[in-house]
Amino acid sequence: MITLYDLGAKDPIKCWSPNPWKARYVLNMKKLPYRTIYVGFEEVDRVIREAGIPPSRYEPDGKPFHSVPSIIDDATGARVTDSYKIAEYLDKQYPDTPKAFPLGTEALQAAFYQQINIYMMEFAPLFLSHMPNILSKESTEYFHRTLAERLGKPIPELIPVGDELEKTWGKLHASFDALETWYGKSSGSFLVGDVPSFGDFTVAGVLQAMKILFGEGSEDWKRLSTMNNGRWAKLLSDLEKYASVEH
Repeated sequence: MITLYDLGAKDPIKCWSPNPWKARYVLNMKKLPYRTIYVGFEEVDRVIREAGIPPSRYEPDGKPFHSVPSIIDDATGARVTDSYKIAEYLDKQYPDTPKAFPLGTEALQAAFYQQINIYMMEFAPLFLSHMPNILSKESTEYFHRTLAERLGKPIPELIPVGDELEKTWGKLHASFDALETWYGKSSGSFLVGDVPSFGDFTVAGVLQAMKILFGEGSEDWKRLSTMNNGRWAKLLSDLEKYASVEH
């Protein structure tokens, strides 16, 4: 059994954060047995550290930074953090299951992953105003305090409004237009043809997060899901069979 550590939210919301979604898609595609432990923002450092999972990175002052998604594989005792490293581990450890990184696509996947993370930084402020709608009071307070400390501004000053909001949406449009050019080169409906891979799960993780944060019936979600002739809504639909959160 594999234990997946994911970010918690207000009941009944499950798996709202883009990074844990990537790991969840991989686990579901591979049909590996797993269970999920949901952890609030304010609990992540303690829970992951106490589970013996290594830090995902180190702060400039040398302090270890623990994060989710992280996994513990009971079959091997392995403890892995970071969605990309988790996918690499699962491909290597379970070679007879579908590949997150199909043979020969590893370099493409790495380049695509790096690029989409750059794009996300451009439109990440769109997430901020919606966070309190799905997080517990404790997680919201912790998130606001730590982000303000890191960026040197309180959250309200980071939330785009008016013209700045439209500029941020413009950056989102440009990012997804750029992703469209990648997909436009594919021979199939997924990034590398007719089989889903980690690149698709990375895009879908962002989409899942924004669908939950915006609200599936909202105008903002409609605006995003219909971009590029509805490609992104179709991508989520095509990956639906790997999107179970009932673990």
